[in-house]
Amino acid sequence: MVEAICNVKYDEHMNLHHLKYFLAIAEEGSLSAAAKKLLVGQPALSTQLKSFEQWLGVNLFSRTGKRLQITPYGEFVLKYARAIKNLEEELLVNLQHADEIGKKELVLGAQESVPKTIIAHAIVKIKKVRPIRLKVCEGTGEELFTLLTHGKIDFFIGNFKPLNQGKEMFYIPLAKEKVSVWSSKKYSSLKNGFPESLEGKPFILPGLQNPIRHDFEKVMMQQGLSFDVGIEAQDTALQKELAALGEGLLLMGEDSVQSWVSSGRLIKIGSFPGINEQYWLGMVKRTVDNDYIKSIIRAF
Repeated sequence: MVEAICNVKYDEHMNLHHLKYFLAIAEEGSLSAAAKKLLVGQPALSTQLKSFEQWLGVNLFSRTGKRLQITPYGEFVLKYARAIKNLEEELLVNLQHADEIGKKELVLGAQESVPKTIIAHAIVKIKKVRPIRLKVCEGTGEELFTLLTHGKIDFFIGNFKPLNQGKEMFYIPLAKEKVSVWSSKKYSSLKNGFPESLEGKPFILPGLQNPIRHDFEKVMMQQGLSFDVGIEAQDTALQKELAALGEGLLLMGEDSVQSWVSSGRLIKIGSFPGINEQYWLGMVKRTVDNDYIKSIIRAF
């Protein structure tokens, strides 16, 4: 590796197009596939790759027929190529959010199933940091995480930590709620003999990707109890309204239903020890520190 590095022509600047082309070839696995992705001719792409290898003084790929096998040197360079690509995306995203007088606009993505009180409290904390424009968009966890990793939103509020998709993530815990079963007075008799009284009863539940749904089904299975998914809905306000109308039992955190219980529209049936709902503020770790982001992180 030392000998190879000594061959680099330090008096010449690196061509960023070389990195772009190399990254496409490495990810696609062949010159032809990379050429189609980049909309360039294959001979031109091959020439650019050879030029880049000559500049570095190492072979980035070994040739096996029409396939290219990345070398250990190629793997080493690939890490930097991806990092530089991420840095370029980060620069463009931050420029898009800055207006001509230097004010900052932040975009907050909120998962539809997160209680509005938790989202509102997070917004208040962010706004207290400094006077900034804040846009809020709601969607499913999968939709918002895609927007986050593509730099379309700055923060993500959700009740799960998405799997890494090539980006290093950072999470701040926002709130933790004890989860209980709630209903209209129609099901008040189910308080007796809980949880066995839930056998075969209809529930209003979030989608399968929701951690609480997963934990609930696990507990019910352990108890040897079955239940009916009467309605599946992501929006927590809709879930509470349906439960208050007697359409089924509701599984939700206690703080999230407090006003509904106070008004008499919902009653508590019982609780499962150990089932809690955790909410997170997630973001992509940035290569270059951003004062706005750092101050917001400190606020939490």
